[in-house]
Amino acid sequence: MVVKQNSGDQSLAWGVGSMNWMVFGLVGLSGLTTFWLCLSLSEARKSIERSRLRRLLERTMPEAVRRRYEMKLAQANLEVDRAFDVWMGRMALGFVTAGLCGWLLGGWVFIVLGFGAGWMAVGVWLEQKIKQHQALLTRQLPAFLDLLSMCLCAGLNLQTGVQLVLSFQSKTALGDLWRSWLLQVRSGASRTDAFKKLLARVSAPALRRVCVALIQAEQAGSSMANSLSVHSQQVRKEQLLAAEKQALEAPVKMLLPLVVCFFPSTFLVLGFSIYVNVGAMFD
Repeated sequence: MVVKQNSGDQSLAWGVGSMNWMVFGLVGLSGLTTFWLCLSLSEARKSIERSRLRRLLERTMPEAVRRRYEMKLAQANLEVDRAFDVWMGRMALGFVTAGLCGWLLGGWVFIVLGFGAGWMAVGVWLEQKIKQHQALLTRQLPAFLDLLSMCLCAGLNLQTGVQLVLSFQSKTALGDLWRSWLLQVRSGASRTDAFKKLLARVSAPALRRVCVALIQAEQAGSSMANSLSVHSQQVRKEQLLAAEKQALEAPVKMLLPLVVCFFPSTFLVLGFSIYVNVGAMFD
């Protein structure tokens, strides 16, 4: 009896060990397959980018459309060279959704609506990325303006002040924007032209006002320190008002989940208990 039990335990242990090795082998095989697939996709992407068909398709993109997409990608802090990819992605998604709507629903109306939905989906995603990036720039703006105003009040010029502020700050979205401005000025462009290029890359109202004020101060030769300090205080007041507005809108936004989800479940629990108690009284 003892010998049979030991042999059974050994066979069970061998089976468990073989199962573990099989699981490890499958996991390793799946990892290698995923790595190969990613590598092949990256190589395919490089070959597509170097293909002659892509160059021919890029010529079909109007120059005005390309400039508009490049401006939007710059405002979203994305690669400007991907303007053609975003444009083709919108068209491809539009055709895919149009084909699905035509196959499932039928009719030209649903095909057109499907194409419009696919086209607008990429546009909504891009606008959301722009909104998030510009909101991040607005949050980082007051502290940057205060430090730059202190540097200008201490007697430094604008380029030196911007360089000093950037040296004491970590890598941020607003810092990258001002580094590009500083690089343009060092490459030979005038301050006004650099500010105009910076103005084209932002859509946040607060940052656009600062750029316009700096352009006017540069053209008029007036002091920039007081203007930056005033704009910093104004941006902080706007952020405080926006936070108060969101706090006041919170009860209104909570009303729909309360009416749809919370109140019916509460009434259901109370009504069930009342029904049970009333039924017990009559019984």
